[in-house]
Amino acid sequence: MQKFWFPLLLIAGIVLWSNACYYDNEEDLYGGENGCDTTNIKYSAQVTALLENNCYACHSTSNNISGLPFDTYESLLPVAQSGQLVNAINNAGDPMPPTGLLPACDREKIESWVNAGAPKN
Repeated sequence: MQKFWFPLLLIAGIVLWSNACYYDNEEDLYGGENGCDTTNIKYSAQVTALLENNCYACHSTSNNISGLPFDTYESLLPVAQSGQLVNAINNAGDPMPPTGLLPACDREKIESWVNAGAPKN
């Protein structure tokens, strides 16, 4: 009888343990508490704040580590229009910033602004 229970308990323990380690980022799954509002994204408000907080350390005129400064609209526009900006912020294999991908909502806001034609608003 003991030979029957041991494998059964072992399998049940493995199944329960493997499910306990499962993790999903709530923001990625559900878009955060209020969802992600990507309507009416403005360069002067949302985009510059995101870039300033996450990108300017390497991508600025004063600290041009990357070779691609975009701390001004004029320097960012070609990077946005070529698709480099959206590709870089969504590339999990070589994430930008190098510390890891931005939260999904932040990436969606930048992408929405680029898809709107990257207006200087």
